[in-house]
Amino acid sequence: MLQSDIKKYAFIDALRGMAILGVILVHSSQLVAPTNATLLWVMREGARGVQLFFVASALTLCMSWLTRSSYENFPIRNFYIRRFFRIAPMFYIAILIYISMKGVSSSYWSSNGIEWWFVPVTAAFLHGFHPETIISVVPGGWSIAVEMSFYFILPFLLPHIKSIKSCSFFLIISIVLSGLNMLLVPRIFSYPESQQYLLKNFYYLNFLGQLPVFIIGIFCYLILREKYPLKQIAIVGGSFFAILLLAFLYPVFKLPGHFITDKLFKLPHHFIAGGLFSVFALLLANWPIRLSVNRITTTLGKLSFSMYLTHFAILTYFSMLGFSDIFPKSNIASLLHFLCVVLVTAVVSSFFYKYIEKPGIALGKRVIEKLEQEAARNHIAGNQLST
Repeated sequence: MLQSDIKKYAFIDALRGMAILGVILVHSSQLVAPTNATLLWVMREGARGVQLFFVASALTLCMSWLTRSSYENFPIRNFYIRRFFRIAPMFYIAILIYISMKGVSSSYWSSNGIEWWFVPVTAAFLHGFHPETIISVVPGGWSIAVEMSFYFILPFLLPHIKSIKSCSFFLIISIVLSGLNMLLVPRIFSYPESQQYLLKNFYYLNFLGQLPVFIIGIFCYLILREKYPLKQIAIVGGSFFAILLLAFLYPVFKLPGHFITDKLFKLPHHFIAGGLFSVFALLLANWPIRLSVNRITTTLGKLSFSMYLTHFAILTYFSMLGFSDIFPKSNIASLLHFLCVVLVTAVVSSFFYKYIEKPGIALGKRVIEKLEQEAARNHIAGNQLST
């Protein structure tokens, strides 16, 4: 796969489209739950859509970074500018929306209320470093904090990850850091028994808790870059996909404890999901079947960032206006409710994508072009002075 051809690969948008469907699925089921236990588990596992977002992000950023860094004068600066203007405009709109909707009163994620400093910390994308700010201002904002932390380290990380071997080394480091994260958090933050849930969620939600998933996504990029024979990818990738899928479904099947891969199946579920989605992305890149890569999934993928930030508000209004209440507690009703949420969220997000996201991206591009032109002029002037 040519790195410069990334825009031609619809499978990346399709991955994002499937990811947002999963995220909306879990939150929709919290308002209208199915009666079937297996379907309820599947809908709740839609939460793993965030890990699919992380895998798609790692894959995309590796491709774009390693391409642009070869010809830009200041690739690190440009990378940060590009990421900021991609994320900040819509995220800042979300901050305004949810502060106006919820106010600053106490809630599940901010049991002591939203203090004055929560908003500027969130606007600076530093909210992922405190249990009370990580979600309190913007619902789901924890994943934005994690993404921005990954953006920060990526330009310094990638020069050291040039092979499967080096990537394996960093994966081990990330897993160790994730374990230390669980040990250190209770020593850094102190909460009464009634608020211990904040710490337990913080282990999972913060950057160190999710870092292994990004490293696994880099594995996917490295394998794609090597252009292995399709037969080899089909055999090895298919085998890994089957094993990881079985591990992912382990809680449903409840296989006997003496099963030979029991230890694998008891790894943190989001780590398993990261591995499963990385293999899935690898297979989809080589075999973009229409069932997965189609107009619906790719369109939702383009809208996915706005959909992620707005669907919480849509669900809130569905509940406030009594729309969710008209759906009885049943399997069909739960799925119909989910489809309604997706449809309304997509329509609303189309507006934000057109008038907020795309202009923000274009502005970032213009800023970079101007800075690159200035750098080129300064370089030419410097050469003329030296001669």
